[in-house]
Amino acid sequence: MIFVPFTGVDHHKKCVTFGAGLIYDETIESYKWLLDKFLKTHKKQPKLVLTDQDAAVKQAVHAVFDQSIHRLCMWHIVKKIPLKISGDLLENTDLRVSIHKLVWNLFITPSTFEEQWKLLIDDLNLSDHHWLTEIYAIREQWVPCYFREIQWCCLMKTTSRCESSNSLFKVNTSHANMLVQFLLCFGTALDRQRKTQLELDIETSTTTQKMPEKLPLEIHASKIYTRKIFLEVQKEIYRGMRQCYITTSSEIDGVKKFNIAHTNKRFKVVNNYVVDFNAHDTTVSCSCMGFTRVGYLCRHAFCVFRYNQVELIPDKYLPARWMRNVLPDRVHDISNTYSAEDDEESVIRRNMFEILTECADRLRHKPDCLNSLLVQLKDIKDKVFKEFPSEPPCNSKRSIISELVRQPDTVVVTIKPPTATKEAATTAAAVLDDVVVAKSTTDRSVNRYATRSKRVAST
Repeated sequence: MIFVPFTGVDHHKKCVTFGAGLIYDETIESYKWLLDKFLKTHKKQPKLVLTDQDAAVKQAVHAVFDQSIHRLCMWHIVKKIPLKISGDLLENTDLRVSIHKLVWNLFITPSTFEEQWKLLIDDLNLSDHHWLTEIYAIREQWVPCYFREIQWCCLMKTTSRCESSNSLFKVNTSHANMLVQFLLCFGTALDRQRKTQLELDIETSTTTQKMPEKLPLEIHASKIYTRKIFLEVQKEIYRGMRQCYITTSSEIDGVKKFNIAHTNKRFKVVNNYVVDFNAHDTTVSCSCMGFTRVGYLCRHAFCVFRYNQVELIPDKYLPARWMRNVLPDRVHDISNTYSAEDDEESVIRRNMFEILTECADRLRHKPDCLNSLLVQLKDIKDKVFKEFPSEPPCNSKRSIISELVRQPDTVVVTIKPPTATKEAATTAAAVLDDVVVAKSTTDRSVNRYATRSKRVAST
């Protein structure tokens, strides 16, 4: 059977599995059935779906996810360059490098891409090349610059994350596994994924990141983002300080417009961007569309913030997507992993424990505050025990076991002896004879060994 995982990106930019399915064949009908089940489970369509160039998948996605944007995997396309272009041309020119630099550029506009593509193709006399003409015709389905206005469009550009998930599942399974064995291995793989996510959550909340410059924006970012996202935001802050500078500025109706020179590592200007900044509500927008593409501000915006002495990242540019506390603690609770009780009492008890844990975590390294919280809890306990002085019957050992096994403790179990048939009696007698014979044979062997040992000892 074909294994189809649905993979996304969590707040640590790690792979997270939203679901998986097993289908018999790779037909349009099978894929449509699988996508229908996914949609029924999650109750919403994804904003963007990334697949390879499989025709069956493409038609199924368009039929079921009619509100989603379907995008092709870049890696599956660019890896075909050595196969589709002759060896001499590929070896004697920098065609492959040039195409990679062009299609992977996240900052250029569609018009710039089309101009540079035409110059590259004309320079190498490849205007009549069938495959290059074919992939250029569908450029809006796989080149990142055509998705720059779509939110979170750059979180996944290739299906390499799906390939990574496949390798994760292959570690624990084998082609010889039965279905039950495969499901157990699948559960083990998901447990590993949850464990990695939990470890990263703990690392983010218990460690301090390195901040060489100790800039106010940098310190603020370290308190709100996860470790992975903070490191990327930190790079943007530093690059906005070292590799970007303001060339011109103007102001119209209270909105400042800055032209930002974007330089490379050799401090050579490679592009120019326009940043609009409103000092009254700290609204900022950049022509590179960085915030839309990845969910955090770009280096050009941080360059303008530094010039205008903005020391905190505005709340409007802090989506919950990258926050360190985006997931509630109950997500990693073992009861949720193994089919938690969803009755009203169980939900209330879990919420109580979660609130208490959050309060205790917030007051770490503050003994006075923790002691004050402990006093309040003791007061609540005394009040509860005063109102309910005796232990309820439901807390007895028998009642708790009964709840765990989901059976009343008053059930009477009657065990009757099995009815022996003639065939069963004959078989039992034969087995008994074999046992007796084996025992007698063993006894004779022991006696011979004992006699031989006595002779050796006397000698």
